[in-house]
Amino acid sequence: MSLTLSSSPVAGQGLTPVLGKYQLDVWRAQDGVRLAFTSNLVQTSDGYLWLSSQAGLTRFDGARFTVIDGANTPALRGRPRLQTYPLLEDAEHVLWVGTDIGLMAYRGGMLPSRATDPSFATDLVNAAVMDSSGRVWAITRLGRLFHVDLDNGLRAVPGVAARSLGSSMTVDAVGDIWIAAGRQGVHRLRGDSMSAVTFLSDLGIDEVTRIVATRDSSVWFGTATEVVQWRQGHIRRFPLPRQPAMGAVSCFAVGADGSLWVGTEGAGLYRFDGRSFEHVSREEGLSDDRVIDIMIDHDHNVWVATRDGLNRLRPIPFSIITARSGLPTELPGGILLDGTGRTWLAPPTGGLFRGTVDANAARFAQAESVRRSDRVTALARARDGSVWAGHLGGSVTRFERDRTNVGPPIMAGLPPVTDILEDPDGTLWIGTWHGLYRWRNGQVRPVTVSDGLLDDAIHRIVRDVAGTLWVATQSGIVRGKVDEVGFSEVAIPANGARRTVVLFEAPVGTLWAGSADGLTRVSGGRPALLTTAHGLPENWIGAAELDSVGNVWLGQLGGLTRIRLSELVAAADGRTTTLGSAISYPLREGLAGGDPTAWPHPASFKDAAGTIWFATGHGIVRVDPMRVAGDGQTRGLPLMHIEQILVDGSTVPSGAFTLDPAARRLELRYTGVDLSNGPGVLFRFRLDGYDTTWVDAGAQRVASYTRLAAGNYRFRVTGRASNGGWSTAEAVADFEVLAPLYRRPWFLVAAGVALAIALFGAHRSVLYTRSVAIREERSRMAREIHDSLLQGFSGIALQLQAASTRLALSGAQQPLLDRILSLIDQTLAQARDSVFDIRHPSVVQEDFVKACNGAAERILANSGTEFRVVLRGRTRRLSPVTHAESLRIVEEALTNVRKHAAASEVVMEFDYQWRGLHVTIRDNGIGGDLGALQQPSGHWGVLGMRERASRMGGQLSLRSRPEAGTAVSLQVRYARGPLTGSEARRI
Repeated sequence: MSLTLSSSPVAGQGLTPVLGKYQLDVWRAQDGVRLAFTSNLVQTSDGYLWLSSQAGLTRFDGARFTVIDGANTPALRGRPRLQTYPLLEDAEHVLWVGTDIGLMAYRGGMLPSRATDPSFATDLVNAAVMDSSGRVWAITRLGRLFHVDLDNGLRAVPGVAARSLGSSMTVDAVGDIWIAAGRQGVHRLRGDSMSAVTFLSDLGIDEVTRIVATRDSSVWFGTATEVVQWRQGHIRRFPLPRQPAMGAVSCFAVGADGSLWVGTEGAGLYRFDGRSFEHVSREEGLSDDRVIDIMIDHDHNVWVATRDGLNRLRPIPFSIITARSGLPTELPGGILLDGTGRTWLAPPTGGLFRGTVDANAARFAQAESVRRSDRVTALARARDGSVWAGHLGGSVTRFERDRTNVGPPIMAGLPPVTDILEDPDGTLWIGTWHGLYRWRNGQVRPVTVSDGLLDDAIHRIVRDVAGTLWVATQSGIVRGKVDEVGFSEVAIPANGARRTVVLFEAPVGTLWAGSADGLTRVSGGRPALLTTAHGLPENWIGAAELDSVGNVWLGQLGGLTRIRLSELVAAADGRTTTLGSAISYPLREGLAGGDPTAWPHPASFKDAAGTIWFATGHGIVRVDPMRVAGDGQTRGLPLMHIEQILVDGSTVPSGAFTLDPAARRLELRYTGVDLSNGPGVLFRFRLDGYDTTWVDAGAQRVASYTRLAAGNYRFRVTGRASNGGWSTAEAVADFEVLAPLYRRPWFLVAAGVALAIALFGAHRSVLYTRSVAIREERSRMAREIHDSLLQGFSGIALQLQAASTRLALSGAQQPLLDRILSLIDQTLAQARDSVFDIRHPSVVQEDFVKACNGAAERILANSGTEFRVVLRGRTRRLSPVTHAESLRIVEEALTNVRKHAAASEVVMEFDYQWRGLHVTIRDNGIGGDLGALQQPSGHWGVLGMRERASRMGGQLSLRSRPEAGTAVSLQVRYARGPLTGSEARRI
């Protein structure tokens, strides 16, 4: 697991700007990560800031420091004392890391050793650059120059004698490499040719410690006392300002505006615009005056590594006035602009001040002495441009425009004043802790709950353009007419506009209320409450101003927020759900969040030039909307990354992975890299296959899941910075949770096969048991038939034969007796065959069609009925049971023809179809009523045929009409395999 540490900057930096336009943030060792001797600042294309610290190779996402060590990187295991420091990122997005065993290349979370060299144990890489072709060059302390290749390692370049502990390199506009090596001079590498630069020494410029090339084709050199510019053969020298400490140049960086940032070894930091130097040191809050490295990131933040911490100078698109600039107090409190252009301050610590603010300084004079028990709590501009001041002690004072002294209060003895409003006709409305008061022509009239107020705790009073008076109380908002005393309650959303801090109109006819609950639309449309759910950075709103380009500026605890007014209205109307245009400008000290009934008010105003002023917790912020609009402050969205995936506490490699069924807990640690306001990044995530909607995670940077079901999943996370738009670029992790053994396909197939085999065995066992029972029953029936019917018929045959020999029969009678004896012999033969079939059912004696033909010859003999056989298709085998039962049905049908049909012809059709045999016995006899034929009347032939057909799974049908003959149809199936059922059902 990587070591991840809090990144909270050192407290107390405040709002004081550095160099007039930067906010300074500092991280030191006491913040949990040892940042002393921080060096080698590198920003990679994925947004991370890399640095070398006492803790080792460290990565920063704007909110957390992560130390890359042996605990999370296999290449560093077993090397607890390995020195590591980032050098640069090459064109292939590989971060090259210098160590005391050689160079390593970091890419995709892996840090394999690429170029080892035993000499690096005593010779470290000082600097590295990438030339215009993408090749990486590095120089060591011993003056060895290397060409660095990802595949082939280090390739030495001969001819360099730049032995120096502080040598530096740069690549100029034409691709030449310049090397500064202190007393060893300056060298220039063009192609494969190395040469010494002599023009500096000719001018007496010795011991160049640092060098940097800029986009205007200049090369800058740093020495102990000056910086030198060389451009197209011309040299200009700029001495460094004198400082008490040693000020030799230690590092360079070039800003986006072309300015040169210069770090020194003991004199702090300089910014040089080509004409003059601006200075930043410990006195302005820099962590240390010994600067080691400087880097400008993609958001134009200036990062400064010193011997005692990491510093960030974040550009502020505002001008900031603090006590250092001339404010009489650190906490301005209430702020107001009078008719003469003077600014009035009512600090919460007491007193009242008026003065002017210009581009360079603020000048204020005291207008009222400091009285903590009777401090000013409300300021208001009179119709003639003078100033009204309401006090905690219940008095109201007027300060004339052209007078420096103050007269007696016009009113006294009121409850503590919370707000003041003067109408165009001179009527003064005064809000207090215990009611609303109207002052007109020297007369005071109290306005109470009986006049329509919701309660007596007045928070804010405002008059809109149409002349309606709005009053916000502790429990809601009422409206009334300025020339009457009478108010009516206004409907507001639930949980909205409680303890209102500010009321404002934008656009005309629409009133908004800011409070700790969010921004509430009170009039001009349906009541609506806008909160962080719509994209506000936070809910608390203490000030609001409309600028000249259609934006609303909100003063909040964490800073300022700008939102398009049209989008605010659309969100309140329900036409959009997200304030995509909301841009937050975080400040170390935003507006002070005091009690709205006790904290000085108002907290903002807009002057005649359109500049908006906010009183914050550490000074006054002036916003020029036109300057901010063109300042490019709509920063890019955070770059999303999934940094670590843990399964039951163990890290799994990045990329697609698989979870064992026994895995209990999955933890995904993600981040959104934002080096300007990392702690302000908000996140949402979802697990496709599990979550049905996005999960708002706030500032949390970890998602956990337990006991996921088997299946394929995709984890997606996105974020938004201080604006209201979510990043469309997501960080994604695909994984699969394996099913338990008993639910895997191969197991289910194997189990199914085993079950099928078991069922087949059980079925075969049942069939065998049935077949044994059937054989035993068949044997019993065969014995019974043999011992009873066959023996009886045999006895009859013998008696008839004896009678035939004893009786003297005539020539006409003897043939009849012979036919009877022949029929008995045939019947006995058939009976013996039936007994044999019963005992041996699998033996079929003859072809079915042939057997039916023989039956017809036997049954229709001497009847005068002719028969013929019609055969269609290829003959197929019938099972023994089907063969026997079908033959008996045919015999019964032929017997019925002989006995009842009086037919002259019988046609036997055998149609061997694809699925079975279709047999039809059709005669041309007298026919009859089909219903009568099917009724048993002492003869059971038709019923027996149906029972036989049912036993073998066949279908029997009869068709008969008077004088039209009779047709008997039988459909049977062919023989099938052993799984079709019992012996009686096999075909």
